[in-house]
Amino acid sequence: MMMMDFSTQDMPSPDLEEAFRVTLVFGATADVGRLATGGARTVRPVTGGRIDGARLRGMIVSGSETSLTRLDGVTTAELSYLIQTEDGAIVRMTGMGVTSDCRRADDQSFDGMRMTIMFEVDEQSSHAWLATRAFIAERPRDSDTSIIMQIV
Repeated sequence: MMMMDFSTQDMPSPDLEEAFRVTLVFGATADVGRLATGGARTVRPVTGGRIDGARLRGMIVSGSETSLTRLDGVTTAELSYLIQTEDGAIVRMTGMGVTSDCRRADDQSFDGMRMTIMFEVDEQSSHAWLATRAFIAERPRDSDTSIIMQIV
């Protein structure tokens, strides 16, 4: 097997830049219950909210977050929201996350959810750039607001 030597690569280290804040309004949680395959599944419908940032502003028109609490106590989440931007475009935001007590690089504890985020948007939209960028997000436990960071 051939090993790659990355020590000679001229690749810059990524940085994070705050892109948006998403505040959600949730409907009543629906518990699917204890699964025959293990763990417990719940679904939280998203009934509204906002996304606000320098390059994107709009309303959350629908969506949901589905979570699975595994047998090891870790909770994973899948999210999908539809956004209507201020200029009328429809943007789909999806993501995967994990909820836990995470230790950050600055040795600060983070208790909440961390997510990877992707966007889908019409190729003719002024927001098409969203589909070609990488984003991550975090939301503190018991908060309805996520901070979305662009990886630059």
